[in-house]
Amino acid sequence: MMMNFKKNQNNAVCSMDCKNCPHGASQPNPMDDSMFEKSIAMLHNWLMLEAIREDHPKERIVMVILPGAGGELLTEDGSRDIFEDVYDEMEADLVADGELLLHYDKSDVIETDRTRYLLGAAEVSEIDQNGNECSINLFTLERTIDYVNENLTVVSIGGELVPALRLI
Repeated sequence: MMMNFKKNQNNAVCSMDCKNCPHGASQPNPMDDSMFEKSIAMLHNWLMLEAIREDHPKERIVMVILPGAGGELLTEDGSRDIFEDVYDEMEADLVADGELLLHYDKSDVIETDRTRYLLGAAEVSEIDQNGNECSINLFTLERTIDYVNENLTVVSIGGELVPALRLI
């Protein structure tokens, strides 16, 4: 048995290796740590990014997000298949300090109290220092996840709570 020494609530040292220590020195489950969850998600997304890059080395890689349902890495052509004929009419906003470009169908946006909310899917790509769209990389993938987490909310439509992404 591995011995972990922790101080309990009375500043006494406990050598029990249990989650709910009867001596008050319960140990947190590392699986419950949000940073651990983010690390696992980043590892998964990095593997997906590399797999797509290997299969489609010349195509731009984007992320398609849907508020409340997460995101998926795709090639640009795969994203166009999702948005079909509406892509050419989609709005585009720079987000995350101008590092990301968010394309979305303007009919999926509502505005309340001078704040716009996206209810539908959006395509996210990276913007380079010259203002060109380019593939998502590991850094911008993390920025995308952070941007979504910071702006994910719910709005009430007809008394029903609907996941939405606050557009800033």
